[in-house]
Amino acid sequence: MRPTLRILMVSPQFRPLVGGYERSAERLALALCERGHRVTVVAERREAAWPRSESIGAVELIRLRCIPRPRWHMLSAGLSLLAFLLLHGWRFDVVHVHQAGWTAALCVVFGRLSGRPVVLKLAGSGPEGSLAVLARARPALLLASLHRRVDALIATSSRMAQEAEQLGIPAERVERIGNPVDTGRFRPLEPEPRDRLRAELGLAGITVVLFTGRLSPEKNLAALLDAWAQLGPPANAVLALAGDGPERSAVEARAAGLGASVRCLGALADPLAWYQAADLFVLPSLYEGLSNSLLEAIACGLPVVSTPVSGSEDVLGEADVGRLAGGFDASALAAGLAPLLQDAARRSRCGAAAREHALARFSQERVTEQVEALYRALCTGSRTRAGSHTPIDRA
Repeated sequence: MRPTLRILMVSPQFRPLVGGYERSAERLALALCERGHRVTVVAERREAAWPRSESIGAVELIRLRCIPRPRWHMLSAGLSLLAFLLLHGWRFDVVHVHQAGWTAALCVVFGRLSGRPVVLKLAGSGPEGSLAVLARARPALLLASLHRRVDALIATSSRMAQEAEQLGIPAERVERIGNPVDTGRFRPLEPEPRDRLRAELGLAGITVVLFTGRLSPEKNLAALLDAWAQLGPPANAVLALAGDGPERSAVEARAAGLGASVRCLGALADPLAWYQAADLFVLPSLYEGLSNSLLEAIACGLPVVSTPVSGSEDVLGEADVGRLAGGFDASALAAGLAPLLQDAARRSRCGAAAREHALARFSQERVTEQVEALYRALCTGSRTRAGSHTPIDRA
């Protein structure tokens, strides 16, 4: 039996916050515990009502004090993290940090002091991605220098890997590993239960195009709604928008002008039923890392139309799961949606390929195996490290 690893995950945002990287971090932590490892997650305690510590399955969650106010937040959170690392970090075999910036920089400093390998997972790509934000931070040169000293960097897309290498992180320390999705839970339904579900949702005889995500500027929903208007809207078709965010009022107002062909579902506690009832998934974003909504959709056997963003480029380039729009405007999105709306047989073929691709590349088991192998290689010294640390002997 292989030795148990003691893993410290540093994820400033975590439950009850439920964004993309928070969900990915939690899924990975739980899956590693299922494989017999001991995982502790350190997060920020941004509300006094949140408990200082709790268990999520076998995962130990510790929330560190911070002052969530401008000018004080970063300083207070950084000091709390540094104190935790110096007092308790020595009992872990590997540190896995889920956010670039000062959080990652402090973990790298601790790694240099302690000999513990530090893994950084990037949370996004493009103008608002982790490394772009890092370049605008102060002092950018110091932060970039520390980030170049991570022992391994997990990039969820080829574009993200290129951005890491452009920062100066050696290619041999950049690992392409996707986000995990629970393909046992997110799966297609058989025809009969799917028909019942669609009838319950009032979707019988309707072609459903689904978007799930945050209603915010980077999701480009105005262009999607304009594209839908350009398409007709199509007869017997509905665009369903699931999510909440700062643009909810604007999105609902624009959708109202398109009548019953657009349904604004609001925030869904669990979007699974809509994935399983839909016919097509659309991702109109201006930028992404690797969209968790996209992965949940393909795991449910949905064909995809996406703008040419990080992550989607890889998924649609590796398998025939749908169409990559030629741009980000309404016309490009309409041109991407039209062929799949008109061709049910093509949707069926792409949906089957999407499910197979999700199982092969993004299943929770597959991703967890890849991350575990990376940890073990770093701890035993069989993988190139940023410094000359002594390998950790776990007999």
